[in-house]
Amino acid sequence: MAQQLPLEELVNKGETQTLEFKKSLSLQRKGLKALCAIVNSDLARGRVIFGIDADGTVCGIEQGNLDTAQRSLSQTIRSKFEPQLVVQMEVLELNARQILVLSAERDRGIPYHEYDGRAYIREGTESRKLSLGEKQQLSRKRDRNSHPGPWRCSRCGTWVGVLNSYELSSEGMKKTYKCRCGGEFWPAT
Repeated sequence: MAQQLPLEELVNKGETQTLEFKKSLSLQRKGLKALCAIVNSDLARGRVIFGIDADGTVCGIEQGNLDTAQRSLSQTIRSKFEPQLVVQMEVLELNARQILVLSAERDRGIPYHEYDGRAYIREGTESRKLSLGEKQQLSRKRDRNSHPGPWRCSRCGTWVGVLNSYELSSEGMKKTYKCRCGGEFWPAT
C-alpha cells in the first residue's frame, strides 16, 4: 500500500478519485454514496471526510453529541451497504476543528458494493450510478475463476500472463491463486 500523506497535505491537494469532502454530517447520504463509488472503482479504496467544504475549507463537524452521530452513521453503513462494507471511522483535529474521516477498502473477492440498493462508481471526482450491464461487466472482470489474465500478486507485485497451477480438492480441480511469496494473484486492472 502506498504511503499516506499527512492529513493537512491531503486536504490541500483537494478532492480526487479516492477522496471526497462533505461540509456537514447532514450530507451523510451523499457522503456514503460517494464512498460506495470510490470503493467500486478499480483503485478499490478511499476516504470521505466530513467537516471540509468541497473547496478544501476546514469547517469542522457540527457541535453536538459526536458519539451519537458516529453510532447513527455506523448503523446506516451496516444497514445500507450490500454486501457489507467495513468502514473505519476516525475523529481527527485539523486547524483546531474536529473532522470525521471514513475510510474503506473493497475486498477483492467482491466485484462491487451497493448503497441503498444502487451501485455507484467513481470517475475522477464524480460519482455516477452503474447500469445493470456495467454491474455484470464488473462482475465478470473481477471474478478470479473466469478472468483470463494478466494476474498480479497482492503482496510482491509479480505479474503473470496465465495462471496454470491447479490443486486437487474434494470438490475437484481448482485454480490456485497462491504466489511463491505467500501472496495471492488477482486480476490485474
